[in-house]
Amino acid sequence: MPQGSLKKSTTKSPGRIKKQTSKTPKKAAPKTLAPKKRAAVKDAQIARKHTAALTGATEKILAAKIGHLELLKGTRKELEERERKKNDKKKKNTNNQGK
Repeated sequence: MPQGSLKKSTTKSPGRIKKQTSKTPKKAAPKTLAPKKRAAVKDAQIARKHTAALTGATEKILAAKIGHLELLKGTRKELEERERKKNDKKKKNTNNQGK
């Protein structure tokens, strides 16, 4: 008969499960070099403004057609009602000034 206590078989539980990361790291975005000459700097600024205006106008058009967009506040119906109210106020102001 054994004199010592019986050893329990130890089975390790996995504990934390780690996600496997990809072996290849993400590639960095290509660097964009800022223009150095005055004319090139000015052209870049103008291009930046125009692209911003173009995307804003495009998003407004899409929002009007679709009826919703995260960048615009409210639904299409709400936006149309606001525009009507603004137009009504302008008409009232022009009528009152004419009297």
